[in-house]
Amino acid sequence: MQFGDLSIFNGLAYKRQSQDIDLFSRGDYSPLARYLRESYPNTDLPIRAIPFVQRYVDELTGLYSHAPLRRFSPYPMAPAVFAKLLQVYRDSQIDRAGEESERYLWTQNTYLAILMPDGVGKVREQPILPHQIDIIEIDDAMRADDPSSWSRVLCRVPMSNVSGNVVYGQMELTREKATRQLGGKSVGIYQPDGMHPFGIVPLIVVHRTTPDPGRALPPINEAVLNCQVALATQAADNELIIRHCAWPQKVVTNGTIGMQAETLDGLGPDSIYMLPNNDSAGAGPDMKVVQGQVPVTELVAHTEHQIRVFTSLLGLDPSAFLRQGGVAVTAEARLFTAQDRKAIRDRIIPVLQRLESSRLKLLVQILALREPMPMPADLSVDVAFYEDVLSAGRQSDAQALAIEVPLGVNSPVDVVMARDGVNRTTAMATVKNTLDELRALGLIPDPAALADGPQEAQAEGEPAGVPEPDTADGGPAQ
Repeated sequence: MQFGDLSIFNGLAYKRQSQDIDLFSRGDYSPLARYLRESYPNTDLPIRAIPFVQRYVDELTGLYSHAPLRRFSPYPMAPAVFAKLLQVYRDSQIDRAGEESERYLWTQNTYLAILMPDGVGKVREQPILPHQIDIIEIDDAMRADDPSSWSRVLCRVPMSNVSGNVVYGQMELTREKATRQLGGKSVGIYQPDGMHPFGIVPLIVVHRTTPDPGRALPPINEAVLNCQVALATQAADNELIIRHCAWPQKVVTNGTIGMQAETLDGLGPDSIYMLPNNDSAGAGPDMKVVQGQVPVTELVAHTEHQIRVFTSLLGLDPSAFLRQGGVAVTAEARLFTAQDRKAIRDRIIPVLQRLESSRLKLLVQILALREPMPMPADLSVDVAFYEDVLSAGRQSDAQALAIEVPLGVNSPVDVVMARDGVNRTTAMATVKNTLDELRALGLIPDPAALADGPQEAQAEGEPAGVPEPDTADGGPAQ
């Protein structure tokens, strides 16, 4: 008989967190009502949306904002195959799917998607979030993070839309079968009978962080989720504090029993709150108007302090979340901030490279099922993403370029290539056209005109600085 330790995992809490951070990242703040009820069960607080997750995602994503440069191997390949690949990537909006993958990797710490045929020469990349997954059957628990060890995945996907209400059905993926429910019926994803020849569960799976041992998926970015909830609940509580302290309250002290019976219910400027007389001396009633002290400065300082602590721990510059009016920021400080942000964002590039390779491998297999022109089975891809040119200021960049070009350590052609994302031939043509226009306008001297100047002077008989040759007898040459 074998005994082992049982690792307890709260799957319901994990799914709830996964769904909450996904909704926050897309601007849906409906989960805040539940968090407010849990934090303030006896107080009805309003929902106040603080877009912290959205700002976090916007700050770190953007690699697919410019179309990346993909180099397919083996190279060179047949022009028809290369043209077909470009058409499939363009028609399938792969770069748009890449933007989604970035967002999910920064919030969910993982990205799962299924490629489904979407007509001739097209596929549809459908993300599957962790909260949609019900079952992942794993052959080897020590290789649980490797999708090749998965034998069956059962998840929930939209099945129909009835009067604006989305009805979810099951999608079942195994090494031999792929089906989903559509309108209450089970249909095959790749073939009518539901079978497929891939030999693996047809999912694209990449992780930004490594899952716990024995787990198939990593935990979500819970730190960002907690920051979002803390800021939103604090904003709602601050508004409640300010609202209750802003208006004056009428209070009657030393009230009688009869006055207590006539006291208006509730608090507010239109109500009177009566305090009974507990003094046996029998002091007369006294009405006062009490005005609360609104700690606006302290509340604002506390919120800003929270944001600074949260963003600093996440490795981001707080000034990207808090705009300080009237505070001058030097060009060097902006440059260092951009460099730090780029260093954090670039850590996801190896993950996106693995994603591109997995996508291409599955894409070729799907196209082979229907397309008349087969793709090479050994295709691979290397991706180069557009890099922002870090700058401390236009004046500083111009001065640096003016020094580097004469030294031969930089070239205007390289600057145009990095700025516009074009190849060398196009960049060289741009530089030449710009120089020609500047010469035509007289803003820079024309080298040809400078070369013609000394020749004209010599033709007019002016000394050119070179002595005339003599004849053999010492006389001047004829």
